[in-house]
Amino acid sequence: MSTVIVRQATYEHAMLRPLVFQMMEAMGGAEIARGSRILIKPNLLSPAAPDQAILTHPAIIRIVAEYLLEKGAKPLVADSPAIGSFGKILQMGGVRDALRGLDVECRPFQNSVKIDIGEPFGAIEIAEEAVRADAIINLAKLKTHSQMLLTLAAKNLFGCIVGYRKPEWHMRAGVDRQMFARLLVQLARAIRPSFNILDGVIALEGDGPGRGGVPKTLGVLMAGRDPFAIDLTVCRMLGLDPCEVPLLKAAADTDGPLVEPEIDGTLPAIRGF
Repeated sequence: MSTVIVRQATYEHAMLRPLVFQMMEAMGGAEIARGSRILIKPNLLSPAAPDQAILTHPAIIRIVAEYLLEKGAKPLVADSPAIGSFGKILQMGGVRDALRGLDVECRPFQNSVKIDIGEPFGAIEIAEEAVRADAIINLAKLKTHSQMLLTLAAKNLFGCIVGYRKPEWHMRAGVDRQMFARLLVQLARAIRPSFNILDGVIALEGDGPGRGGVPKTLGVLMAGRDPFAIDLTVCRMLGLDPCEVPLLKAAADTDGPLVEPEIDGTLPAIRGF
């Protein structure tokens, strides 16, 4: 059984830093070896300010980077944006300022390698940085999504498809919502992030995942080894049937009913999201 850590949180550094450090330790961060190459994969969808709740908050990205540097690891912050230049996203999203003074590489994904994620998709091109990393820390954002209802921990890994190949897959699989959901499931299982943290401190409701959405303060941070367990926990928090979320329905259809995770903490009941 997976465990999902649920904590109330704000973005205030003095409160957030020990909380994120504790989450990383609870997920097994002690196994991160000195000199290891660690990919930090936030949600850097498009140029947006932190208070718009479209991107993973820069305070969380910085604190995870600080944690890795204390371990002697080599962090890389990378993503493949959907809209806008990577530099503009870093500037508007506060990530460039947040990482200032830290020995952290930060850039878009560049090269791809083919990985077989299973039928019916076969070998698809995934960011080489994700495939070659010693571990991946998946820093997702809690948002609504016009096509997939929610975009959470598992879907955040779709950003490991590089550049123009993302809209290609949206067109090829996206015309069939359940087929696209199956692609996302198999992609997440192939990438297998070692650590997942979901930023729901300020979430995005309404017509997400971009500028059509509306920021909503939930004050929640979640963490766990299994991205699907986190996604399932969000459904419980919001009072949603997981089968309403195409990605979770696809996961259940391919591997059987999802197992309820153990909750470490108090899961708030949020309705009307």
